[in-house]
Amino acid sequence: MRNALSRYVEPGPRTRRPGLLAAMLTAMLAVMLAGAAALAADPGGSSGATTTYRWVDAQGVVHYSDTPQPGAQKLEIAPAQTFQPTPVPTAQTESAPAPAADPYTTCLITQPEAQQSFYAPDSVPVTLQLAPDLRPGDHVQVTYDGQSVAPADDSGVNFQIDMPVRGQHTVAANVMDGSGRTVCTAQAVIFYVRRPSVDSPQSPTAQHPASAPPGR
Repeated sequence: MRNALSRYVEPGPRTRRPGLLAAMLTAMLAVMLAGAAALAADPGGSSGATTTYRWVDAQGVVHYSDTPQPGAQKLEIAPAQTFQPTPVPTAQTESAPAPAADPYTTCLITQPEAQQSFYAPDSVPVTLQLAPDLRPGDHVQVTYDGQSVAPADDSGVNFQIDMPVRGQHTVAANVMDGSGRTVCTAQAVIFYVRRPSVDSPQSPTAQHPASAPPGR
């Protein structure tokens, strides 16, 4: 800063010329620029302004300097205003969606067979054939006439209908993923259950009239 303004003399009333005012302004600008440069070189410094001293000698000449002088007026010149750039938000990289699992190419009920009839069964097995095999996280939902059927084992594709009543029945099956979305639907199968009538002579529950005692 001393090089920028080691000493500037403001002309007195007798020595002023038309161009000297511009020279004075130029010197003041140099002081401000030097202060800004010092602030840029030492942004963490304790002083935020540039100190300049002004005094008038015995001849009435005004002086400016960055060196203290007896009787000089101390001037604090504010540094040039600076701005910190606004940080540009970093675009968050969206995670790529998980690849979709391969669809089931086979999804059908193999037991019971369509239109199959069962005579007085204690139970009717229900088996679902899948290709590829049942994936982890997926599960099979089987319904019998709209009612859920419990699995028969841990395979996830074997079920059992206990003591189905006489008549026509419909069994259906869906494969669900972990979110409950249906990923595979098997074609519903109709089967029949036949049981002896209580009115049939061959029925073990038929009511037969008592036989008359012999000799009567």
